Amino acid sequence: MLGAVTASSQAAADTGAAALCAGGNAVDAIVTAALASCVADPCNTGLGGYGGYLLVQRASQPALCVQFPACPPSSMSDEALQRVYPEEGPACSTVPNVVGGLAQALRTFGTFSWSEVSAPAIRLAGESVKANATTRRAFSLHRSRAFMDECFVFEETRDGDLLFRQPQLARTLERMAEKGPEWFYSGPIGSAAHSVWRRAGVGISLEDWPDAPQNVDVVAAPALLVDGVRIQAAPLGLSGSACLFAVATAAARIASLATIDGLAELAVAIARVWQHRFSMPSGNDFSGIDLKEWVEVSLESRTTLEVQVAQTGHTAHLNAVDSEGMIAALTFTHGPAWFGGRWVIPGTGVIMNGGMHNFTRPGLVHHKGRRFGVSNMTPTIADTSDGVRIALGCPGARRIPTNIALALARHCFGREPLHAAVSAGRIHTEEMSTVYFEEDRLGAAVGRALSGRFEFVKREENDNYFGPLTAIRYACSGSIEAAVDDRETPGFLAYAD
Repeated sequence: MLGAVTASSQAAADTGAAALCAGGNAVDAIVTAALASCVADPCNTGLGGYGGYLLVQRASQPALCVQFPACPPSSMSDEALQRVYPEEGPACSTVPNVVGGLAQALRTFGTFSWSEVSAPAIRLAGESVKANATTRRAFSLHRSRAFMDECFVFEETRDGDLLFRQPQLARTLERMAEKGPEWFYSGPIGSAAHSVWRRAGVGISLEDWPDAPQNVDVVAAPALLVDGVRIQAAPLGLSGSACLFAVATAAARIASLATIDGLAELAVAIARVWQHRFSMPSGNDFSGIDLKEWVEVSLESRTTLEVQVAQTGHTAHLNAVDSEGMIAALTFTHGPAWFGGRWVIPGTGVIMNGGMHNFTRPGLVHHKGRRFGVSNMTPTIADTSDGVRIALGCPGARRIPTNIALALARHCFGREPLHAAVSAGRIHTEEMSTVYFEEDRLGAAVGRALSGRFEFVKREENDNYFGPLTAIRYACSGSIEAAVDDRETPGFLAYAD
């Protein structure tokens, strides 16, 4: 087998698998699938979106991370950023960096040209894509908005399927394939976006657009050895990875994670981890923090803060692996709401993000003279002692680190099959008084056990866990297995034979 790709749409997964069949490696495949996702999953991500982290691990080497999280406008002070932004429109958008992040990944790890990875996305935008259930629901909710008519051409088939084309986006992708990804930042797109911002009274500097690729870094992924499993995730401080490491550690220490009492015990640990995360005196500054020590302290935390649990999480996650064992995991987004900022750069088909919502509270990280917003997108790669490598991730706002840690722990420590671990019922809590759980998957008995430890037990339907969680498993024997979420928002996969 040549490899496999998982994604948030079947069209994107198929394009990634085709890249593998054409001789590409895992990064060629995941960048191809990511650009296709910008077309086929437009409610969750796009060229006007932001990242985002792409973890890449070559065989027998530590993982590296291409990080391209949201950056605030250079013209605004940290204090000025901390305000409430409108739900949609130019004022809620920052300069997009998806193109810069994907281009850096391709240059560093890939073998294909930008033109080659762009070709499937151009075809999908110019011909048609079948809307999956999530995309169809998003279209239905936002059909009356002005940007919809400018971006999409819809067609209902006799079988009741909804097809959509994006002619303007196809032309933008074609021009960028011809000129290279640098054109996105040096050409007319930035000027057109700046004109919209200026007319709306938004003071984003015109220089911020061409400077955006400078905010992309390739760094070593933080890692922690947990019961023989080496877990690698997104950078500390810029993501929720510290919580992922801690929850996975707690799960590994529970004698039987599959039991009712084991799950209730883990829920208490999850609450302690998040309480410690929110009470850090240094805020989001993890510089100088020893990860192993932070995990141990978090599991002993007795902090009691009242927290408003995040209830949104619209992102796209992809995994890819090739026959040589290179494996990759990518999470990126349009923002906290479907279609991000819900406006389009005129004549381009590029829907802009809702990234300014990242800056409504203190939490900016200063790094190499630049500022970054903190996200809980946490793509993860884990290595086991017997030569197995696993890539996984999901949408879900602050539930992302918890969901990934649960799936990883069930598979690696609980020995559950990968698909069962991905689909198993989930628990999440960020404070000592309230816990949320999937009763239809975990059962009422788990709810009763939780009620003995928490004052409030919230029973949730599976669509509130903001799937899809997807995973790929590669063994040193060369065997490859993929698993996708089977919740209301499913995942999609394609194998390359």
